[in-house]
Amino acid sequence: MIQTRKTELKKNFKRMFWIQALMNVKVISVVSTLFYLHRGLTLAEVFYLTVVWAVVSLLFEIPSSYLADRWGRKKTILLGILLSLAHWVLFIFADNIIIFAVAISLASLQFASFSGTDDALIYDTNKELGKKDKSIGKLGKYYSARSLFKIIAPLIGAFIANGLLEWQFLIVLAIDMVAVTASLFFAVKIVEPNHYVDVEEQELGIIKDAWKIIRSDWVIGKAILGRTLLFIVMFIIWRFHQKYFIDIGLSVWALGIAWSVIHIFGFFYNQNIEKFLRRGDLNLEINFLNYLVIVLMWILLFGVLFFPQPLLLLCIFVLLDVAELFRWPLYSEFYNRRSKSFNRATTLSISNFFKSILDIPLLLTVSVLISKDITYPFMFAAGIAFVVLFFKLPKQEVTIKD
Repeated sequence: MIQTRKTELKKNFKRMFWIQALMNVKVISVVSTLFYLHRGLTLAEVFYLTVVWAVVSLLFEIPSSYLADRWGRKKTILLGILLSLAHWVLFIFADNIIIFAVAISLASLQFASFSGTDDALIYDTNKELGKKDKSIGKLGKYYSARSLFKIIAPLIGAFIANGLLEWQFLIVLAIDMVAVTASLFFAVKIVEPNHYVDVEEQELGIIKDAWKIIRSDWVIGKAILGRTLLFIVMFIIWRFHQKYFIDIGLSVWALGIAWSVIHIFGFFYNQNIEKFLRRGDLNLEINFLNYLVIVLMWILLFGVLFFPQPLLLLCIFVLLDVAELFRWPLYSEFYNRRSKSFNRATTLSISNFFKSILDIPLLLTVSVLISKDITYPFMFAAGIAFVVLFFKLPKQEVTIKD
């Protein structure tokens, strides 16, 4: 019986890989902003939707992770998939900002359901199998799943929606719905790993303990701020880059190729992440990638302002996105090493909770800036990136806490 459970637990990694891959097909992503504009929204309203996402995430990020710790990782992931499916259905019919806001709210709830829950499931599965020290490799492979279908999905999206017509957008949305539905097959087969709960620690309260960890450890605070601010920087640029590049003369095909390249790099890096870690120093690797993102963001801003050559700017954008993408599994491992198993999903989600707090004023500011000049958000994003220089992690490797 024990051997059978171990065999099934080992399959969790493949099941989570395919769930992540199918949930992130998102063929619409390559033309998502153009789709919003086609349905009658303005660029400012597109950013209003991101604020809706942030507010919903702020309200449900910690409750959803509490749910994952108490109700179970598997059930929470299943709930997230169903929420995602409902969001895609609404996208098919949405033709005003209200319906889009409801759809985005469901998508945010799905993201909150997965946030921290998926990492915790992988980490605890590894721990039950006696291989917790190998979690960085498993997390890397899991995150590589985000890029698997996205290697070809942008090309498919660019091919189908090249004319930016209504029927083309509907076909793209249908593909994304089918992919999410398929992920349910793998989710129902997940085996819930043990959470290794210490009764005395549990009595302190899951959420209270997670906050206690962060308040007493400024290194975690710096990591959260560094990760969050640069993610917001990239999100700002991503949200309107399609409109900007189309306006300066690039085609939907060029965007599709660019995103395929980004995800090719992301897939192979995450698949082989252990080989890329320098001397095993997680903090050093995180600092290096953060600095790289900051430098590339400022190079992009310089190009936009003084040398707006379309292909050159697109190449810089690709490098910027690749560098930011590389950071994710490293931060997940960082959080895993500094939090305990029973509240791991909650601790991981605290970083997304802070992101939502920062999102609201920052994205509202961008919605105002972009209505005045499309180059202003580039300046704003570069300014945010500069702030991350003050959140360098210490050189020594973090201490592992079981």
